[in-house]
Amino acid sequence: MDSTDAFAALYRDAVLDHGRAPRHVGALPPPARSASASNALCGDRVAVDVLLDDAGAVAQLRHRTEGCLICTASASLMASEAIGRDADGVARRQAALRRGIETGSGDALGELAPLTGVAAHATRHRCALLPWEALQAAMAARAPA
Repeated sequence: MDSTDAFAALYRDAVLDHGRAPRHVGALPPPARSASASNALCGDRVAVDVLLDDAGAVAQLRHRTEGCLICTASASLMASEAIGRDADGVARRQAALRRGIETGSGDALGELAPLTGVAAHATRHRCALLPWEALQAAMAARAPA
């Protein structure tokens, strides 16, 4: 892939759309579980609030992302993908995304497939995965009393 193709793949329309107009932005009040993650190398910061249903699946999710377009788009896409998934389901989607990013293949990723455009840019892999780290930490956090 030449550098022009790699750049185009990185900034696919869906990534641009979610990066410029992210969905599920904001905070949830208690009893939401919360966690944050940051990338010291580029300055990306993501905070996630999540409400789980009685079965442990994501019922509501909000994020506050300060970072690059890739990180913001990933948080937005993740928020839509996570609704209805339990911790195992979220972990499987994150693992599939990680594989897709490492290989450049969006097969079986559905709405997350555009994020595989970072495959040719190793320094951007963490930008796409950071929101998922925050979500997993939020799901594992103790709910406030």
